[in-house]
Amino acid sequence: MQVVVFARHPGGGIRTYFSYVYGNEALNDFEFSLVTPESAALESLVAPLSNVSVLAKTPESNLKLLIALLRVVLRKRPALVHSHGFTAGLISAFPLWLLRIPHIITTHDVFMPEHFRGAMGTFKKYIMARLFSLARVINPVGGDAAENFRATFPALAEKGRVVAVRNGIKSAAFLGAGSRALRKEAGIPDNALVVGFFGRFMAQKGFGLLVDAVESWNNSGKHRPLHVCCFGWGGFIREEQESIARRELKQYFHFFPGTDEMGAAIRGVDAVVMPSRWEACPLLAMEVMVAGKPLIASNCIGLKEVTNNTPALIFEVGSLSQLLEQLSLFESRQEQFAVEFSNFRDVAAERFDVSATAERLLGVFNSVLDRPEASK
Repeated sequence: MQVVVFARHPGGGIRTYFSYVYGNEALNDFEFSLVTPESAALESLVAPLSNVSVLAKTPESNLKLLIALLRVVLRKRPALVHSHGFTAGLISAFPLWLLRIPHIITTHDVFMPEHFRGAMGTFKKYIMARLFSLARVINPVGGDAAENFRATFPALAEKGRVVAVRNGIKSAAFLGAGSRALRKEAGIPDNALVVGFFGRFMAQKGFGLLVDAVESWNNSGKHRPLHVCCFGWGGFIREEQESIARRELKQYFHFFPGTDEMGAAIRGVDAVVMPSRWEACPLLAMEVMVAGKPLIASNCIGLKEVTNNTPALIFEVGSLSQLLEQLSLFESRQEQFAVEFSNFRDVAAERFDVSATAERLLGVFNSVLDRPEASK
């Protein structure tokens, strides 16, 4: 069965979704044809998948992307269109509704209060609500994200149009034992406490809070030196590096290029810190726990859903004092936490495996395909 997939920003979690979820055996009966901006990384990721292909690629222009999508759906008349992200879902909603092509929008982010401030924000919210209502299903990638969407657009919630399907990972890829010798690669002292930061250098990910924590920790002289191994990309990485240099903290931060061996990189640090301000449903937290490494994480929306009922060390969003407390607790009981997280690996692997995600998405697909007429 033919599904056309539409994405405006096919990076990060969306790109991984295409590989993990569409590549799962539960969806083998579907053929996924991608319409996205040009992306060599995306093409490389989906190349091994027999049922996923990049059908149309365009420059990063909303209009050109939409035209490419319409050409594809008019030619192929797919069983449904699966859009990813707010932008892709919104710009395609009205044309797909006119064409009576079933449309599912999977959302990979959440709305924050500042998104709809003032008269213009109210107007924007009204237009978005009307466009979202034209899709058959709005499918947030986690329970927290779904509640956020329902609270933002209660009319859609009342119609039962918001259906959460929690993200998942290929657990088997993180159950190995291989570990990178990051201390040796970066020349980190043997007595140091080494934590990892994995992700984009954006305000959302809270990297600035971690920088503040490293500065406070190492200036106090009360602890082992704290070093950070950074596997990140994009955003404001250059500005962050310049800030670190100005604050004379460069010796404590070690930046590595991207890697396809995430499990080994995760196991190369003592713990992973996620100081996020908000998330939809982060894969990294799942990957860390399946890899068997301690996780120190904020209790932000989306992230708290993943860390609930796990050994993760939790601190209040944006709280420097609480982050320092959890780092100190980890330092004092490092061996105990290492054992606890190692013992939790099998539980995490079963809980977060993408097979459950694919099965639930299949249910969403079938529910839409079983309804021949779009509802308003």
